[in-house]
Amino acid sequence: MSVATKRILSAAMMVGLVVGACSTSGSTTAPTGAPSTTAPGAATPSATELAIAPPTSLITPGKLVDCLDPTYPPMEFFPDGSDVTDVNQSAGFDVDAGRAIAKALGLEIELRISAFDAVIPDLAAGRCDIVMTALFISEKRLEVADAVPYMATGHVVMVPVANPKGIAGPMDLCGKPVSFQSGGVVATRIEAASADCTAAGKPAIGMQGYPKLADVFQQIALGRVEAVWDVDLGVADWQNRNPGQYEVAYLLPKDDVFGIYFQKSHPDVQAALEAALRALKADGTLAQIAQKYSIDPVTLDSIK
Repeated sequence: MSVATKRILSAAMMVGLVVGACSTSGSTTAPTGAPSTTAPGAATPSATELAIAPPTSLITPGKLVDCLDPTYPPMEFFPDGSDVTDVNQSAGFDVDAGRAIAKALGLEIELRISAFDAVIPDLAAGRCDIVMTALFISEKRLEVADAVPYMATGHVVMVPVANPKGIAGPMDLCGKPVSFQSGGVVATRIEAASADCTAAGKPAIGMQGYPKLADVFQQIALGRVEAVWDVDLGVADWQNRNPGQYEVAYLLPKDDVFGIYFQKSHPDVQAALEAALRALKADGTLAQIAQKYSIDPVTLDSIK
């Protein structure tokens, strides 16, 4: 963080991080072609008036364009009954936190829907300023974009209640059908686990990858797979919506971190995001958003 940014953040902390009430606002949009602009702070439980210098290298001055895939509850999704053609009706931690970040920077926010496997290409092509959509920070993605961390998480393997197949570790998945979300770090991990199976002389995992998380969980609901391999937050949300039907067979090491991605060589964007995240964590805004979506605020300790 630059000296200037430290000085600005310090000034904000000196005035007591004045907390103001936030309001919900937005405009209608289609997911493609005509992205919409929402007033900063919409649908956020609280907001902090901060004196943080906004980035100067945005696509449009005064506006933060955020690409996301709103198909991953509790991070970004369309609540029941909402219009899925209107991105401003999406909800979730990332959606609310993105709005709070924009407000803290004195910017409007424009949400744009992108497919899960297209968000980073869209960012690299200059179609958005940031991508905040439950993406792990990975070496592969960092080759084409930069990122700042905001939430620690990990992978789990979920099975039907009572764990009828006795799955207790990765090698127990050998030869069994398992669903997962394709195109991300989870896919890379399950592919490595399957290779371990074959290296040990066992059958490969019956990998069933789907681009949409809803399809991933639907496979176990229909009895087509023995397990689901996904992020702990997604599994917890599914269990909450289907009580008493599923359990976690085992947890993988919780050493992954979600990051907000931005274009390379944009230090002004990095400095602004880092300052806003720290301030919104310090005043409790991010913790309130996390609790709203049944997420443990401890996961925010990755913000330094």
